[in-house]
Amino acid sequence: MNLNKPKADSNNSEVFLEHKRKKKWVNKKSGDISYMLYARALYVTWGNRENWNWNCFKETSDEDIEVAKLSHVCWLDVRGKFKISDLSPGIVYEIVYVVKLTKGASGWELPIMLKLALPNGKVQERQVILLDKPRGEWIELNVGNFVVEKGEEREVNFDLYEHGGHWKKGLIIKGAILRPKS
Repeated sequence: MNLNKPKADSNNSEVFLEHKRKKKWVNKKSGDISYMLYARALYVTWGNRENWNWNCFKETSDEDIEVAKLSHVCWLDVRGKFKISDLSPGIVYEIVYVVKLTKGASGWELPIMLKLALPNGKVQERQVILLDKPRGEWIELNVGNFVVEKGEEREVNFDLYEHGGHWKKGLIIKGAILRPKS
């Protein structure tokens, strides 16, 4: 399973942006652009230290980045947005959240919602049940797919949420990846 991007090799060049809140990489063969928005580049509701722990994590490139570990909330809401003009036109992109459930994770009986809102007003929404997911390993939650139109200047918005009102804990958010769909 490809949890970040292809391993650093001669086919990709990468650079960290905005104080390691984002990472951009370009496939040297195709020229296609991908981005990783780390947890600090996302809007995390109740993202204070009472509800979330912000910890350093060693990235695949051996860089330290920050991840958000859920202590406890009853209202889960993690949102991202991205300017489409920064992506490669004419390419089908996918957005995935990269998350991990800790061994002691609980409260995930209700499904979480994944939502993608496109500039043209179209919305893709789906449910994912985390209760069945493996513990202690990074997993990808596919939010949706879209085509980048040439000259598009607006933003794509993507959410991961569960507003059921019951307490949950033990979810680690690494970030969200925008990459060409393979």
